Amino acid sequence: MANGKIRKKDIKFTKHAEDMLVERGFRKEMVEEIVNKPEWKDKGEGDTWFAFKRIGKKVLRVVVIGSKPFTVITMYFDRRLK
Repeated sequence: MANGKIRKKDIKFTKHAEDMLVERGFRKEMVEEIVNKPEWKDKGEGDTWFAFKRIGKKVLRVVVIGSKPFTVITMYFDRRLK
């Protein structure tokens, strides 16, 4: 990690996450930025954690496993959060 930033090579995407980028119209760079600098984070089970960013009136949730390299599992607009 250089200067506290996560490098692109430190973020991997599963095949499912790659498919969801296309299906849901998200840019990979945007998701990498959210993992790097989320507005807020939340802990999941085990090594899973969530990175959040508000986009307009919606909240994008990125599901991540591990730490360096981070593995993005999926991303979606969380309808429960406003």
